[in-house]
Amino acid sequence: MGKLKERKDKLNRSVITSVVLHLLLIALVIWGSFVTKSGLTGGGEGGQVIDAIMVDPNAMVENFNQQQQQQANAKQAQAQREKKAKQQEEELRQKELREQERLKAIEEERLKTEQKVEDQKKQAEEQQKQAQEAVKKAKEEQKLAEEAAAKAQAEKEKVIKEQALAKKQADEKAAAQKAAEEEKAKAEKAAQEKAAKAEAAKAEAAKAEAAKAEKAAKEKAAKEKAAKAAAKKQASEVDDLLGGLASNAPGTESGGASAAGQGGGKKSGTNSDGDMNGYIAQVRLAIQAKFYNADMYRGKTCTLEINITDKGTLISVNAVGGDDGLCQAALAAAKQARIPAPPSKSVWQQFKNTKLDFKPE
Repeated sequence: MGKLKERKDKLNRSVITSVVLHLLLIALVIWGSFVTKSGLTGGGEGGQVIDAIMVDPNAMVENFNQQQQQQANAKQAQAQREKKAKQQEEELRQKELREQERLKAIEEERLKTEQKVEDQKKQAEEQQKQAQEAVKKAKEEQKLAEEAAAKAQAEKEKVIKEQALAKKQADEKAAAQKAAEEEKAKAEKAAQEKAAKAEAAKAEAAKAEAAKAEKAAKEKAAKEKAAKAAAKKQASEVDDLLGGLASNAPGTESGGASAAGQGGGKKSGTNSDGDMNGYIAQVRLAIQAKFYNADMYRGKTCTLEINITDKGTLISVNAVGGDDGLCQAALAAAKQARIPAPPSKSVWQQFKNTKLDFKPE
């Protein structure tokens, strides 16, 4: 606006200067038309030169008309310049308004973009925090399983030592009995047969006692072995879970594939309910790892129909019942999840077209 006002002032000064110069020029022309010098020379010796002034009325009229025309032209030019200045001022004002609207729209878009980026950042931080907590929990469970396995191994070693000690004591006792029998046979020939029977009876009793102790030790060792196998199985499942969760943490790309490979190589050829239930639990955990905002769907259920290959690759997943909102979120999580490979062909045959009830936790 300041530049437009300055241009308008300069234009007004130029117009005023032009009008003043034109008026001066017209005055000079009029004055010159009234004054005409003519020299007259006499024929005698005493001739004199006479100055005369001649006024031409036509010239005066013509000069007056020219002056009026010039003034009219100047006014018309001034009006046109003022009109043009107003148009330029209006155009400049409109242009400034459009520029202000454009800058306002750009600022609003920038603020929206910043807010969106901030929201995405907060969501990513929350997801990372949840993943880290899940990994921490899995590590704690694995530690407990390892401690249980170590305890079972220690118990087994203790039983083995006890069995070895009992065997040694039995051998020493048998050797002592044998020496006593030989010594007694030499000393008491008459009572040899009776003593031999008595010692034989004692040896049989000791043998039965040793057999009983050995049987009890074997039963205890079998229980310890079963406990160790259960602890090893639990540790294996925790390893698979840890691998699946670690693969979902930010910056990890290959964890899911590793976990799936471990799962496929531990129980090949089995078809027990325990294998099936364990694999279903792994699939639920894999989907849960990609499921966010679980609190929104607490207490709700969605039934998913899942079709996979024998390597764990997802072929299709559909929602066949349950809460609509939860089903939409569960479908999205299932499509992103790294589903581990089935532990055996028989488990895959049972699971490949199964229906799974999913509840967010």
